[in-house]
Amino acid sequence: MVPMNDKTLDRNWEDLPPELIQSIAKQLGDLVEFLCFRLVCKKWRSATTRSSPPPQLPWLLNFDYNSSTFHFYSLSTCKVHAIHVEKNLGFYHKWMTPSYHYIFNCRDSFTGVGAVGPPFLYNPLTQKSIKLPFLNVSYPMQVPFLNDSHHFPFLIGPSSIRTQECVALMTNTKSNKKQILFCRPGDTEWSIVEKGPHDDGACLFYKGMVYINMDDTGVTKVVSLVTNSIVTLIPPPVFSTGGSREGFSYFVESLGVLLGVRWSKGICETHVYGLEVYQLLKENTYLKWAKMDTLGDRILFVSSHNGYSFSARDCGGLEGNCIYYKALDDDRECLMRYDFEKCVAEQVPCPLAKVVTWFMPSLVESIESNVPV
Repeated sequence: MVPMNDKTLDRNWEDLPPELIQSIAKQLGDLVEFLCFRLVCKKWRSATTRSSPPPQLPWLLNFDYNSSTFHFYSLSTCKVHAIHVEKNLGFYHKWMTPSYHYIFNCRDSFTGVGAVGPPFLYNPLTQKSIKLPFLNVSYPMQVPFLNDSHHFPFLIGPSSIRTQECVALMTNTKSNKKQILFCRPGDTEWSIVEKGPHDDGACLFYKGMVYINMDDTGVTKVVSLVTNSIVTLIPPPVFSTGGSREGFSYFVESLGVLLGVRWSKGICETHVYGLEVYQLLKENTYLKWAKMDTLGDRILFVSSHNGYSFSARDCGGLEGNCIYYKALDDDRECLMRYDFEKCVAEQVPCPLAKVVTWFMPSLVESIESNVPV
């Protein structure tokens, strides 16, 4: 070890070459640490940009209505970050859903006391808000009024068609009127895609198409947003065990392929249900689901019909071949980790009183982000 001396202590850290500053910044696994790093001095800030942070893990999200405060829990640092927002934004947890770095919120008349504004996308880190079309207006083809039914968001994601766009899909939860609606920022109304998934069926916008897993049959519909028509139907695989439903509960894009995640009964050593993962493959001109025996280096984070995928080598300290999800334990929502190799589920320590969903932190203002692998 080189002994410290007065000359070493007096070194001007601003004299570090930009390449070394950037190399250090890439080792910071948490966005808050990255921001603190950029605040050290002007040279460190100029050597790193807001749009080039190191790979980030999703944060767990909770919202305190009394104080209008978001609480985010970082698995990278095991720290809770608090961000206050204006009370007039009217956040309501039922309408929050996973996104790459925006939170969907519906301010329409879910209380029955008059509409207070259209739904919107919100980035709590940049405080940027993007308005979406009203939901409590009439639509073509007799789309029901919001106050006559209920809508629930199940996907917000980047568009593969144009990177500056975002697609938000919603379903009417009335069993006899299930429909999927979508819009992009700048649209004046919601468009109808198709009949929606039953109950908790998976749904994802992937490579310009909407993939919808029908919970009653397990069939996956592939719908074009350009023509609003079904492109193909993918039959369900032959499941080896009984599940909590016929099809998939989550879709996850990972390493350029689509994964379907399913709750399967009798495969977990510690709980009634474990998790199986199937990969979508193309055989000649047909698409089919094939069961995966291992996730390899992957780590999946799932919630509300879809999720994220990361490489363990980018997730300092976390092991691969596992799935993180939220579950009810003694009437309390908690964070769980499923070891795909050992088929064991275990609770992960989390200081949040309630786990709502995952949120991808980002400082990027436009709706384009470093999409996880």
